[in-house]
Amino acid sequence: MTRPTLIHRAADLIVCLLIPPLIAHESVNEEGLSHRHDAVIVQTDAHSRHILNLQIETIPETTLALSQSLYGHLVTPGHALETYALPCSGRIRLHVKTAQAVRKGDILYTLSSPGYADQVVAVQSASANLDRCKQELQALQSRVANLTQAGVRNSELESQLTFKRAEEIRLQRDCQIAQTRLKSLAMDAEQVEENGLPALIVRAHADGVVHNVGIAQNSWAEQGAPVITMSDSNALEVVGALYAAEIPHISEVRVYLPLGRENVEMEGSWRVAEQVNATTQTRNIFFTPRSIPTSARAGQLCRMDIYDAPSEPGIVSIPDSAIVRIGTDDVVFIEIGEGKYAMMQVHAGESKRGMTPVAGLHPGQRIVVKGGYELKYSLPQAEGLKKAGHFHADGQFHEGDEEEEHHYDHEL
Repeated sequence: MTRPTLIHRAADLIVCLLIPPLIAHESVNEEGLSHRHDAVIVQTDAHSRHILNLQIETIPETTLALSQSLYGHLVTPGHALETYALPCSGRIRLHVKTAQAVRKGDILYTLSSPGYADQVVAVQSASANLDRCKQELQALQSRVANLTQAGVRNSELESQLTFKRAEEIRLQRDCQIAQTRLKSLAMDAEQVEENGLPALIVRAHADGVVHNVGIAQNSWAEQGAPVITMSDSNALEVVGALYAAEIPHISEVRVYLPLGRENVEMEGSWRVAEQVNATTQTRNIFFTPRSIPTSARAGQLCRMDIYDAPSEPGIVSIPDSAIVRIGTDDVVFIEIGEGKYAMMQVHAGESKRGMTPVAGLHPGQRIVVKGGYELKYSLPQAEGLKKAGHFHADGQFHEGDEEEEHHYDHEL
């Protein structure tokens, strides 16, 4: 943990003078388990919570011991990027900007291409020639049929009919080639009309975020030039670095993403890179979440907790920042309601790279991991200080004195 400054030490001394020692006696049941821990309640309003910038995290349920904790970043892997290149040369009008979120079907850019317009004319011309040929062929067939029905043969008309049928086949092939070229120029773009001329609009294939825009507005670019790179926000990964010489045996990886006043745990799968970075002598560890919060963005810092062997009973690991020192006691603030926190003593072990094993807490409890040091100055002064409740062995908090609770239960 960070070394306290002289100001913090002086502030702690003041708090110690105002608040009596927090260590309270504990009754022990027949199994030798602590039956309760006395706690002091601190209440804050919404404005105070905003000023203190409190951050809450839920203690996870696990039977494994924490090996180490490190920090990684949300990154966009290569397979989650899609580049929209120009299907044909032309002038571009952009409809999106970098870092803009788009939905499937939204227009990314409009392309005005003289080459595409010329090919549209070529298709129209080929189709018109084919229609004209079909009409002439139909007229020849009708004349030859009438002469044949009358018992008269006209070799010249029959010869024209043969050549016209061959011409129809050639024009059909020309029309197909022109249409194929038009499709190759358009690719997946959609044809529209702007100012009486054909143009192309390109839409997003899927939901995502504009990762990069590689062309200026209203600029000219050649076929194949990359215009926009989109990233799939649902395919983000967390990447951290392990020292190659100290890679532990990994049984479980838990990842926490700070969102507002919550440290949200993300479930997913993990893997460790095969290669070692020769410069940093580290090996990357990757975590792929099953689902990404909608407000998550690439570049955000995430905590990666690595678990190894089975843990000792009654021991959980919490961030160092959750532990607040009051005098000689280590305490943690536990959220027990809206703006309501119970300050409780814990028995802290040795810190392991940002995480500390402690006794006295239970999985599922919501603890203050940021702002606890400032929160302790909201404690009542010594004159009015009294224990306002207690925790049972299951981690549940009950207001009032335990003896009063037993007396009430006896009367019932």
